[in-house]
Amino acid sequence: MSALRRKRVLNLLLGLLLAATLCFIWGNSLLPRSESTQISSGLFARLLPLFQALGLDMIDEHMLRKLAHFGEFAVLGCELAALFILNRGRCSQSACFAALCALFTGAADETIQLFSGRAAMLTDVLLDFSGALAGIALVYLLTAHRKTEQKKRTAA
Repeated sequence: MSALRRKRVLNLLLGLLLAATLCFIWGNSLLPRSESTQISSGLFARLLPLFQALGLDMIDEHMLRKLAHFGEFAVLGCELAALFILNRGRCSQSACFAALCALFTGAADETIQLFSGRAAMLTDVLLDFSGALAGIALVYLLTAHRKTEQKKRTAA
């Protein structure tokens, strides 16, 4: 497969993953508070034995919701960073673009919650943004490591 074709396929896959992630994030934000709470409670009940087995008794339902927000935005950050790096090449510039997109996505997420009878909170935007930054940093570090390894192989 040619490099251009491979890049197009990767762009398509990343675009689809990004769209699915945004649908998941924003779809959950459109749920009314009662339905969102019911889903969280059910998930917490299923995960509670695992938390107890791992000695993570401090995790309650509220913390699980916050961890889920952090995690889904970490995935979003990974996808955005990979997409920008693939198309722009420079990691530092790509990380900035990815972070800005993630921040706007978090703000939009909280705004959507206003239309479903839930509260929009600045702390949640910051939590979402922190998750996205963790994902962006992960992709950035993996990309830097890969480039270092390639240089080592080329020099040898």
